[in-house]
Amino acid sequence: MSKTLKVTAIVLGIIIAVAAAGFIGFRIRYNKMTANVLAEYNKITKTNLAKIPDGVYEGSFKDFLVNVRVAVEIKKHRIKSVTIKEQFAGKGYEAPDTTERIVKAQNPKVDTVTGATGSSMGIMIAVNRALTKQE
Repeated sequence: MSKTLKVTAIVLGIIIAVAAAGFIGFRIRYNKMTANVLAEYNKITKTNLAKIPDGVYEGSFKDFLVNVRVAVEIKKHRIKSVTIKEQFAGKGYEAPDTTERIVKAQNPKVDTVTGATGSSMGIMIAVNRALTKQE
């Protein structure tokens, strides 16, 4: 085996090892994020809107690939609107329908948007946090 071929094989081996380590690290962190999002989502219960005075309340949720900050407007003990103030999600994964579902249901826990489950849950968690600060 020539010296050039040996060096190329070693460099290629190092590149493959670094890429594999990066992928494994990403998967571990992604799985941890998924577990955290699900655990927070499972804490959401029906909010007693009768205890919340009129106003605009902010809540947020951030974990690895899910990052959202919302403003929830309460008027006459009803959720009048949910506005996404800031969100970091991949294109097509924003789950904007979640806010409409929350307003319609008058509850922070609604069905997730297919294909954007993490973003949907993140929005619901942020809304729940905004409202439970006020109960």
